[in-house]
Amino acid sequence: MNTISQIKLSKNDFIVESNNSSLKLEYTMQDDKYIVDISEFNLIKATKLAILCSTYCFIKDFKKKICWIVKDEETKRAISILRLKNTQQFVKEQYVEKKAVFA
Repeated sequence: MNTISQIKLSKNDFIVESNNSSLKLEYTMQDDKYIVDISEFNLIKATKLAILCSTYCFIKDFKKKICWIVKDEETKRAISILRLKNTQQFVKEQYVEKKAVFA
């Protein structure tokens, strides 16, 4: 992904626009939280997306938290270290197991 020029929040997606492309990150709403699965991305890209989208929502004064579903503990730690107030992180395997228990 090149330099990010704009981030938008649409009805079902975070839209991240760069110089020559755009990326749609679908989200679902659960308990007043945006649930966004970025487990398909590597450590660097997932961290970058989490930082930028979380900061965008914080600046726009959204009251909802963003729950990032990531692929592994390393990515979870990388995002957690930043201490973004409006985020939570879950490893995909653990999130799927937790969701199955409550279903």
